[in-house]
Amino acid sequence: MKIKICGITSEKESDYLNDNKVDFAGFVFYEKSKRNITIDKARLIMNRLDSNIKKVAVMVSPTLEEVIDKEDAGFDVIQIHGELKESILDKTRKEVWCAINLSDEEYDDKMRWIMGLKPNQYRKITGIVIDSKNFGSGQTFDWQQNKDKLESKVFKDKTFILAGGLNSDNVSEAISILNPDIVDVSSGVEVDKGTVLLSTVPPGKDKDLIDRFVKAVRS
Repeated sequence: MKIKICGITSEKESDYLNDNKVDFAGFVFYEKSKRNITIDKARLIMNRLDSNIKKVAVMVSPTLEEVIDKEDAGFDVIQIHGELKESILDKTRKEVWCAINLSDEEYDDKMRWIMGLKPNQYRKITGIVIDSKNFGSGQTFDWQQNKDKLESKVFKDKTFILAGGLNSDNVSEAISILNPDIVDVSSGVEVDKGTVLLSTVPPGKDKDLIDRFVKAVRS
């Protein structure tokens, strides 16, 4: 089971990830998020991360130019919420994770869209992030109710990344029900779990909460 800590905003947080030997570090590039970060700040943090931790640029309906900018900055994975343009899949040099907020309409529509892509575009999407209805809300969804849906054959050649309200108290249950490839946490390891909408003060990652989350996953 691999672990992604998302919404990194400070250099000291990179030490928490290094100490726990997590697999992925997520950086949010979305102005409406409390976790929004500049590319220059992200570079400083990335330089402090262990080289074996993959860096994920989290974006919402980006342009091709914005994606290329993140590729040039050294990100390993581009995670896209909202609209994922086919031109990005044609041109990107990195693997792409397509994020789906779990509402019936969006899930079904995006799954059909992914399955209908051209083979070269389909291969660029290496992972599917399943999040709760409202991205970045820190809310869970009903794992048991959605178990059959999330065992769809579409995951057979894609990495299944589970997000949405995970924390050290519930991640074991989520894993036992859905068996994802990667668990993705953000607000569940933060001191301030306030709204992600417009704020100048980013919530801080907490070392003890990260330690507890990682222990819960690996146990």
